[in-house]
Amino acid sequence: MRRATPLIAALLLLAPSLAPAQPAQDAQAAKIRDAFNSAYGKALSAEFGKSLRDNADPACLASKGIEAGQLEARGRDVVIKWGARLIDGTDALIDQNVYAEKFPAAAELDRLQQNADVKKYLALAAPMQQAKILDTVLEQFDRYALVSRIKLTAVSPLATGNDELLRKNPTEATEAALEAFSKRNKSKALTRFLDLSEQASAVRSASIAKDKVPPGAPLSLLKGIEADLAGLCIGSRR
Repeated sequence: MRRATPLIAALLLLAPSLAPAQPAQDAQAAKIRDAFNSAYGKALSAEFGKSLRDNADPACLASKGIEAGQLEARGRDVVIKWGARLIDGTDALIDQNVYAEKFPAAAELDRLQQNADVKKYLALAAPMQQAKILDTVLEQFDRYALVSRIKLTAVSPLATGNDELLRKNPTEATEAALEAFSKRNKSKALTRFLDLSEQASAVRSASIAKDKVPPGAPLSLLKGIEADLAGLCIGSRR
């Protein structure tokens, strides 16, 4: 699979700032839930459900009245909840005053999102954005489970090398569609949007308040997930 071009990567990194005007964590949870509703997301959800069924304690499930077939949906809700905290916590590290100072074109970038050509481009990019969200959240989830000795089988195809899941990732096909669209479309608004998106991504990275980064981040942002997993009868490795 080809790596995303810098321009596309910039657009993906900008995604948190393009969230709708609602409480941040609610917005992130909605985005992750939508991503799980994609074909790739459903495949990842099924794999996570299998991991839960393979590792949940049967006696615990019986005592809680939880059927094995319920684990996938419940587990997905746990990932959505903590994935939202992970993304929101990471985004909160951006010093907004520094960002505003270094990127005065933020209002222009927001306005450009209403352009018809930009909307079409963003619609085409959506499957890749969703895949990026899922891959990022599940990769960190798997890492946390490993470090914390949580009894779960890894799910992220980047960690497991699961070829079947990797083939379902829409990133490569989306890149090709975006490249074709950009070649056909000579819109000045789209060109400007992509240019500003790249600039905004770089500025966001440069605006991280390093003194506010908690020790062990980003994994430390998932601390506490053990309790929710215990509710699904997932314990620790001995």
